[in-house]
Amino acid sequence: MSRSHGVPVPISTEATGRLLARVARTSTCWIWMGAVSSPDGYGRFYLRDGERSRAVTPQRYLYEQQSGPLARSATLMHQCEVRICCRVDQAHVIAGTQTRNMQDAAWRGRARGSRPGLVDVRGPVGQARAIQHAMRASADSSSSALALILADVIAAGDPLRNNLALFDPLGPDMAAAGRDVFGDPVQ
Repeated sequence: MSRSHGVPVPISTEATGRLLARVARTSTCWIWMGAVSSPDGYGRFYLRDGERSRAVTPQRYLYEQQSGPLARSATLMHQCEVRICCRVDQAHVIAGTQTRNMQDAAWRGRARGSRPGLVDVRGPVGQARAIQHAMRASADSSSSALALILADVIAAGDPLRNNLALFDPLGPDMAAAGRDVFGDPVQ
């Protein structure tokens, strides 16, 4: 999750170059290969903001670079379910409200609480670091090979990986249909 608190991110050519140098582009997600925050498992990108240093999530930086400042009440939501993905488009990272983000988490079975649901068994930081480690260790850096590695690492942390699915809980590919997980049109 990335909240703006009404403070825009300072965008610069130098910062964009530094950020993109730390992104592994798969044919699906753009994986942040830099610092990961504990305990939330989101990437952290450090900027100079005048005399101060400031940390933002890579997806927040790229969102604001493409779309302008994030509204004060908005948050960024991962449609792809990969916390260190920073690809900003309707199938990966989109702006929404915190209420909608929590509804999405419950609908997808990843809400925390007494029954954590479909949360990675390694935890958010463990999943992020496992993804980064596997990507760095790959001899094949093609986007399709990295996408397969990403899928394998995510599957390894799935608490239900040994269960057989009775049906696809997400139904048809909602992103391709131009709809979010609730069936509403994506803007």
